[in-house]
Amino acid sequence: MYTYFESIRILKAECGTRMEFLVSSLMDKLHHSPSLLLVLTTALLFMIGLVAQVLSDRTSLPAIIFLLGFGSLLGKYGVIPLIDPAIYGSNGLRAIIAIAVAIVVFEGGLLIDVKFFRENWASVVGLVTINVLITILGMAWVTNKIIGIDWNVALLYAGLVSVTGPTVIAPILRRIHVRHKVKVILETEAVLVDAVGVIAAVSIFNYLMATAKATGPLPPVSDIITNVVVSLTLGAVSGVICAWGARQVVKTFAPLRGEVTRLLVLATTLASYTLGEMFSHESGIAAVAVTGFIIGNTDFPHKHSIKEFKGDLTMMSITVVFLLLSASLDINYLLTIGARGALCVLILMLVIRPTGVFLSTLFDKINWRERIFIASLGPRGIVAASAATFFALEMEANGIAGSNTIRGLVFMTILMTVIIEGSGARYMADLLDISPDSVLIVGAGKIGSTLIYQLKDRSDQSVIVLENDEAKVESLQALTQEGVYIITADARNENIYKNQLKNVQHISTVIATSGDDWLNLRVCQIVKRMKPEVRLISVINDVKGREVFENLGIKTINLREAAATVIHVMLDKPLMQEEIQTS
Repeated sequence: MYTYFESIRILKAECGTRMEFLVSSLMDKLHHSPSLLLVLTTALLFMIGLVAQVLSDRTSLPAIIFLLGFGSLLGKYGVIPLIDPAIYGSNGLRAIIAIAVAIVVFEGGLLIDVKFFRENWASVVGLVTINVLITILGMAWVTNKIIGIDWNVALLYAGLVSVTGPTVIAPILRRIHVRHKVKVILETEAVLVDAVGVIAAVSIFNYLMATAKATGPLPPVSDIITNVVVSLTLGAVSGVICAWGARQVVKTFAPLRGEVTRLLVLATTLASYTLGEMFSHESGIAAVAVTGFIIGNTDFPHKHSIKEFKGDLTMMSITVVFLLLSASLDINYLLTIGARGALCVLILMLVIRPTGVFLSTLFDKINWRERIFIASLGPRGIVAASAATFFALEMEANGIAGSNTIRGLVFMTILMTVIIEGSGARYMADLLDISPDSVLIVGAGKIGSTLIYQLKDRSDQSVIVLENDEAKVESLQALTQEGVYIITADARNENIYKNQLKNVQHISTVIATSGDDWLNLRVCQIVKRMKPEVRLISVINDVKGREVFENLGIKTINLREAAATVIHVMLDKPLMQEEIQTS
């Protein structure tokens, strides 16, 4: 027995020695190979991002909450300093942030549907003009009076937090079920206000710099408005030029493979951002938004795969940027601002944002419930964080006081708005009862998926899909960005309708398209018991069971019978046959 324990002791000692040797060798290798350290840090960022996304899926909280938390804990000033953004260098870090912002804003523009934009243009225009102006003036006054910072610095902070951002809005809206009008207004505002708000912040910053260096008369405040208008115009022109160029490439070299088209779109995104920046600083955001909007609303090949590709790149971009920015944040900035800063953010959420939203949508056909929900959801995202970091560095370089205050206030605003508004969005939607009338499609096979694509663009109702096959769910995942709400679950489980489908009372029609007749029947029975007046339609494979369905008020369709009926009609009416062939 003694020999056994002695052997264990020797083995442990040997393992410990070898582990120390391995760690020492690894650190020595990293010290002499900076490129390897970059690769390792990047891999660590993606692994942490993976954990954040998994936690987000399990808790239904926005992933940005976990990204900011992990970045702060593992960053330069954190408890375990594993992530040091400085290893990328100042220029490298700015380039990473610029590329990420370009990808994120482009995807937002890509997903704006011109048809729905026309229907809600009054609200969107109001939110990116009147609301931005109210936010800048209101928050500048609030922070000046409560915290006591200089008026120019207060205006800069207010300009930075006048943006919401698709990086936070889009994931939140994918997790809840709200009316399509509300979803379109919030997502479109998030994309366009990024361009308006950040250019306004840059114009304010330039005015601040001119004021700090002025030895004679101060420049007129009207220069700020002039700079905003000129920068937005130049950005829009840049976006149109790059979108036109991409269209010409597609026409000249058609047909292009899907992977080649996606590479073209990525190159166009970065070219658009660069061209906008060359015309005017921070016009790149407006440029990529316009480029994405044009490509998304024109006849561009492989558009579906482009949206999937951009969605993946956006998630990666958000992960890297939020981790790097939060890793560079000294928690002492937040502690210094303390309760006064938190009070300013609460006033932004509870007073400034609602005031701006109500005045901006005053002349649009939006009911009070929708207005309250839009007012309650204005989390700040990647553009505010990246711009705050840039301005803080520039202020430090030029000896202008207030850089730490700006950075701390902006990050406090992001944290509070994301945690409070992001996590509370589902409860607000339920409280205000703004879920739309919905069509529940059970089964995402050939019939179900065809129906989904045909019904997803209808503005009067939304589409909910219930499917248990992960492969089929994966093939439809891109549609979640277009308003389709997908639930992965066994449709026969009654708890699904009580928990995940809490708004079952808003389901007007159930269409059961699975290949299992008894599954279709079970689903119809469950929903009818919960809502007796619901309309029920089911595909049946065995006509012998039709009577059971019809006795329950379920309309049935048998594919063979339906095909025979169509053929019979075509034979009797040749003109209709020609119409069907040409359609």
